[in-house]
Amino acid sequence: MNRKGIALGLALILLSTGSLGAESVGEKAYKKRNELIIFLRKLRPMVYNFPCEPMPECLPQDINEQRKNPGPNVDQYRAIKRIYQEGLIYLFERNYINSYSRFLEAQARLDGLMEKLSQQYIDRTEIMIRESIERQNPNDPRDTSVVDISIDYGPNSKLRRDFEQDREIPIDVRRYDPRNYHYAENKYRIEANMKKGYEVLGMAKEARLRAVQIGRDLPEGRTLTPEQLFKRIEGYMDSIELARQAKLNAEFIFALKYPYKNYYMINPTGKTEKIDNENGEVPTIHGIKMNWAKNPYAFPKNLHPIFDLRVPQKWHRDLVDAREKRFDDEIDVHMRFRYHKDGEEPVEILEDEQGKNLNEGRDPQL
Repeated sequence: MNRKGIALGLALILLSTGSLGAESVGEKAYKKRNELIIFLRKLRPMVYNFPCEPMPECLPQDINEQRKNPGPNVDQYRAIKRIYQEGLIYLFERNYINSYSRFLEAQARLDGLMEKLSQQYIDRTEIMIRESIERQNPNDPRDTSVVDISIDYGPNSKLRRDFEQDREIPIDVRRYDPRNYHYAENKYRIEANMKKGYEVLGMAKEARLRAVQIGRDLPEGRTLTPEQLFKRIEGYMDSIELARQAKLNAEFIFALKYPYKNYYMINPTGKTEKIDNENGEVPTIHGIKMNWAKNPYAFPKNLHPIFDLRVPQKWHRDLVDAREKRFDDEIDVHMRFRYHKDGEEPVEILEDEQGKNLNEGRDPQL
C-alpha cells in the first residue's frame, strides 16, 4: 500500500473512533434523567422535614394551613418535579432535544435549592451540637456541661476520689449524688462524640465551600457546564450527609448526659420518674399523649428517635431526617397508628392536639 493509502486509512480510523466516542443528545438525556431521579429521591425527605427556615417557627400553627402552604422548599421541589416530568414525556416521545433541555432546567433549579438547603442543614447542626454540650436545664443542679464533666469527673478530681473512697455501710454516708455517677462512666464517650461531631461538621462546611466555589472563576457571561453543575450538586449532597452524621453525634451526647429521661417507657403507667419534689406524669410527645409503655412501636432496646426524651423534642425531626425518613410519616405511623383500622388502635390516645384535623385526609402531593 502506498503512502496515500496509509494516510487515508489512518484518517478513516480516527474519524470512526471520534464518532464512536461522541455522545448523542438522546444518550445525554437518558444519563441526565438517571442522575436527576437519584437526587430527587434523596431530596424528598429533606424538603418535607425542613420546608422553610427557621424551623418550626416558620410553619403555620394550623395543620390544614400547613397542607395549603407547605413551605418554599417544598414548592421549589414540586416545581422541579414538574419540569422533570416534562422532560420525561419528551424523552419517551423521542424528542431528545426538548427532553435534554427540560432536564437541564430541572438540574439548574435543583442546584439553587441544594445551595440553600445545605446551609440550612449546617446551621441547624451547629446549634444542635452546641445545645448538646451545654446545660439543658440551668435550674437543675444535676445538669452540667461537657466542659464541667471533663473538669469535675476527670482523673484525680474530687468527685472521682469520692467515688473510689471505701466506706463503712451504714456508718459512712455517701459523699456524692449517685444520680451523677453516669457522668464519670460516660465522660470519655461524651468527649469523643463532641470531638467527632465538630470534626464532621467542619468537613460538612468544607464540602459545601468546595461546591460553592465551582465555577467562581468563569469569565463573565459563561455558565457552568452540566458536568460542573452535577459535581456542585453532589458537593451540596455530601455536605448534607456529613451534617446528618454530626447530628447523630449530638444525639449520642444527649443520650449519655440524660439517661433517666426515658423511664416513662418502662413504667407500666407510662409516667415519668418521680425525682425529689417532682411527681411523675404521662408526657406529651409531639402533641400526643397515651400510655407509652403500651405503645407497640416504643422499644427501649431499639429506640425510635421520636420516643427518645433524652433528646429535646425540637431535635427529633433532625434525628428522623438523619435516618432518611420523613418526620410527619413517622409520627402518623408510630403515634397516630395510621395503618391500624378504625377502633383497633393498639393503645388509647388520651390527647392529640391535631388529631381532629387529620381525619380530613392527607395532601395527595405529599
